[in-house]
Parts: sequence; C-alpha cells; structure tokens
Amino acid sequence: MAKTTFSGPVLQGKEGVNIETKSSSYTVTTADSGKTFVSETDGVVFTLPAIAIGYSFTFVNNASDGITYAGSSTDDKDLINTKITSKQGDYVVISSLDGVVAWQVTQVRGTFAKEA
Repeated sequence: MAKTTFSGPVLQGKEGVNIETKSSSYTVTTADSGKTFVSETDGVVFTLPAIAIGYSFTFVNNASDGITYAGSSTDDKDLINTKITSKQGDYVVISSLDGVVAWQVTQVRGTFAKEA
C-alpha cells in the first residue's frame, strides 16, 4: 500500500463558498474575510483591502511558480512567494490584529520575501 504524505493547510469548506481557486489576479474585498484563496497558475497577484481589525485571509500556492500578495493602499508592502523558492502547498495566513497599522502574517509555510 502506498504511503500518503500531506503537507500544508487543511482546506476546510466548500469550493465557491469559502475556498476559491484563482488563475488570474484578484482584488480581495472585506467580504472575503475568512476565505482561502488557492492560486492555480503562475503570477497570480492578490491585492488586499484596506486594513481593519478582524479580517483574515489564507492564500495557498497550488502552482509551483509563486504568487504575490500585494499590500493595500494603507500597507503598501508586497509579500512574494518567488519562483526560485516556491513550492506547491506553500501558504500564508494574513490577518489584521491591531487596527490599521499593518497586515500581519499569522501562519506561514514556505519562503516569502517582503518588499522593503
């Protein structure tokens, strides 16, 4: 019998409800809080909404080519899962825990570069 190994976030929910697969860039809205976005292709850019307490988003790289999470107009710092270091299953959970100062990474797997 073959051994199954799983690594990465457990995707809980239903496709189209709180799990969304994206193959092109997407602007995340506050109504998307709590959703998991799965990137299926190279170069998908997720642009975050303005920061406000209580919002949280999960992003999973299901491609092997990397994805970018663009900061909002309030926190214009990009977080990049580059092609050089990205692996299928890399993920990050980004949350707003302290108001309108900055998005915080609350969970991560993989190597992500933050824009200076």
